Amino acid sequence: MWVISLAAWTAHYRAKLKLVALPSINAALAHATGPIRFILHTDSPSDFADVHFAGDVDIRLFRPDPCALYQSYGNADRIALELAPEDCFIALLTSDIIVNIEFFANAEKRFAQGKRCIIGSAARTLADLSDIPVGLTAQDLLNWSFDPVRRHPVTAGCMWGTGRNIVAWMTYWEGPHGMVGRAFHMHPFCVVNDRALYFQRETCDLDLIDRFKQDEVYVACDPTEFAFAEISGMEKAIPQMSSPVSIGSIVAWASRNTTPMQRFLFQHRIVVQGSGDDYLDEDPCNQILGILENSK
Repeated sequence: MWVISLAAWTAHYRAKLKLVALPSINAALAHATGPIRFILHTDSPSDFADVHFAGDVDIRLFRPDPCALYQSYGNADRIALELAPEDCFIALLTSDIIVNIEFFANAEKRFAQGKRCIIGSAARTLADLSDIPVGLTAQDLLNWSFDPVRRHPVTAGCMWGTGRNIVAWMTYWEGPHGMVGRAFHMHPFCVVNDRALYFQRETCDLDLIDRFKQDEVYVACDPTEFAFAEISGMEKAIPQMSSPVSIGSIVAWASRNTTPMQRFLFQHRIVVQGSGDDYLDEDPCNQILGILENSK
């Protein structure tokens, strides 16, 4: 059984859920097995009375705290974790996310192999809500979201050598034949409810992963298997540094803002485009991890 956790409040994000997330989720669920139950938290349940969900839906009135919106998203996911039946699969998704057509089918394959948490990174992407793709394969979705015309300034700010984001949760290395990335902070898109699942910080992407052993975690690195795109407006911005991202700037941020598990995640090369070979990420990443290890 799949339980799909979603939250949407304000007209803007309710529209995003209907136009962005739900179409791709519904399409991907056509390739899943077993019963499907959506748990939707929203400030306007009537907005979804006639919306198609590819399964049963539990629509719950939820009024977010306007002074703590991220905490409100976290609280909605906490309720979904509590309501989910034992041993079911849980997808913790957002109203502005697009997933690839193989998303749920490939998650089931990894769970059958013993993985219990599938974690990945969604690139912020610029796109008109009337032009959202549905049913793309993982590689096609990555190619669409990383097209230069859709590259969000926050994503551009993650590029090694040119980006200036002060928050170094993600770094990309782009070459003439492709792109790879490394990330400290990733989102737990799918988990198996076979233990006490909880997180103590604001949202599930910060410490839910600590409920799992490293060998139970599957990092989405293969561009033919999983892909995620977050449709964001220009208003979503990150403070900028005066110089491009470097080993020193990443270490300075990561030394204050990452856990041992998140540093484990950073060891994984995420292939966005191309073969994943011949990129210059290995040496700087090894230096970064070495400095962090020696600074304990």
